[in-house]
This record gives sequence, C-alpha cells and structure tokens, in this order.
Amino acid sequence: MEQILLPEKYERFEAETKTLTADELEDTIYRGERLPQDKRFLDEEKGGVFKYFDLNKLIERKMYKRELFYPVAEFGGEIVGLGELERKPDKESAYWMTFVSVDPEYQGRECASRLEEEIFRFAKEKNITIESSRYSPEGWEKLKPFQNKLA
Repeated sequence: MEQILLPEKYERFEAETKTLTADELEDTIYRGERLPQDKRFLDEEKGGVFKYFDLNKLIERKMYKRELFYPVAEFGGEIVGLGELERKPDKESAYWMTFVSVDPEYQGRECASRLEEEIFRFAKEKNITIESSRYSPEGWEKLKPFQNKLA
C-alpha cells in the first residue's frame, strides 16, 4: 500500500476530548458576558466555524426542556471540534447525535474521528444509546463507516 504524505497542516494531532454540559458550553462561549465572546460559535454567515451548530438552540434549551451535551475536541486550549447530543423526548436513555463539526482549520486531521470516539465513550459511561438524527452527504461518506466500526 502506497503511503500518502499529507502537508504538515493535515498531519494527525492529539486533540483532547471531553463532553461538556450545555451550561459548560454556554459559559465557554459567553465567558460571563451578555454577548458571545467566542465568535467561532456564531452562525456561519456571521463568521462561525462550526457547521450545523445553532447558538439559539443552546440558549433556548431550558424553555423547550431540551437536554443537550456537547462532545468537544480541544487543541491549545481552544475548541476545534464540536458535536451535539440531544436526549430523545420519548426515551430517557437515548440521544440523537445531531451533528459533528470541525473548524475548517483542523479538518483532515482525524478530529471528527476523535469526536466520534468521545461520543461512544460518553454513551458507554452514561449507559445511553446514540442514534443519528440524519447524515449530511459528507457525514455519510466520512463518518458512517467509522460509526459502524465503533458500534
């Protein structure tokens, strides 16, 4: 098998992963202020980097009684990859994996795979099941095989 060398930017890096509560992610984004202090979490058209992340959903979670968790990959003290788990309304021990997104600066470095591993670790630790809500074409191509392997 021929080894393909990637440019330095795309070499694998060791991001730290963990799962945050919605309150912890909100604190990270707002840092005690009224407006978001980390602009990377805004909508894409406003300069945000996390495709599918909806800041309004995070903020409105209490009003709609949504239970959310956010698996994150951090590098250099900064969140570079983000996922979202939302408890299914009809089943207390089941969560939808609503998205996995990586800052474009860190794509191609297996960050999404690390997030997937964290999601499965978290699910095992909490004794919950994970279901995908839907796949984007990119997610289907890149992550579906990896999820099947982890499952």
